[in-house]
Amino acid sequence: MSSAPKWTSGIFSIGYKLVQGLNWHWVQTHPPLSAQFAELIVKRNERLARVRPQRTEPIPVELDAVLQEIEKALAAKLYYLAIAVALSVPDICACLEFDPENPSWANRKTYTDWCNNNIKGMPRLTGDDLYNLRGGALHKGHFGHPKSQFNRVMFIGPESAIKMHGMLLNGEMRLGPYAEVWKGPILGLGVAEFCETIIDSARDWVLAKKDDPFVQRNLPTLVRFRPDGLPPFSKGVPTVG
Repeated sequence: MSSAPKWTSGIFSIGYKLVQGLNWHWVQTHPPLSAQFAELIVKRNERLARVRPQRTEPIPVELDAVLQEIEKALAAKLYYLAIAVALSVPDICACLEFDPENPSWANRKTYTDWCNNNIKGMPRLTGDDLYNLRGGALHKGHFGHPKSQFNRVMFIGPESAIKMHGMLLNGEMRLGPYAEVWKGPILGLGVAEFCETIIDSARDWVLAKKDDPFVQRNLPTLVRFRPDGLPPFSKGVPTVG
């Protein structure tokens, strides 16, 4: 029996596999990618019309400074930076709930519990999934993790005409004869939607914790940018501390 050809079409081949009959030919194994894109286009206006909550009550400056850095990174198209800091927010918030007289270290459980209790509207991602993304992004420089339910996670910038937030691709894909084969499940996320969901969740959480004595005592210790310095150590000198 001859081996399968080593070439493939330049068209996305997700949802198909190459099999031998009288000749080698493609057989559909999953709905074609074009159908998935068609569904996305139908829902595009709904997703573009997503309205973030309007807030009139200010949140503590210490946490707001961290969240504003994510928003500034998005505006500057520093997407990796925005994602990395956004993935650290659940750790920050979970640690703010610790007793300052008996502090603990954050771990998978504290992270996932905070996410599951406070993050709403994050498609397909549980607290465990977010923790896996955090570990990959902050410690290994990629979004993979041995415990991940996805073979690949990719973030799409808001400039894209195709909105993929929460889109799951299955099957296999290769663009060209020598290109890497991408095997599903592959999760597509919108970088702005992802980061803004975490930002909004953190703002809701800290407002709900305005009477929590542990949170209020821990807030002043957060690392943040201080444009006027950190007296008495760096008065008048922009400082992160």
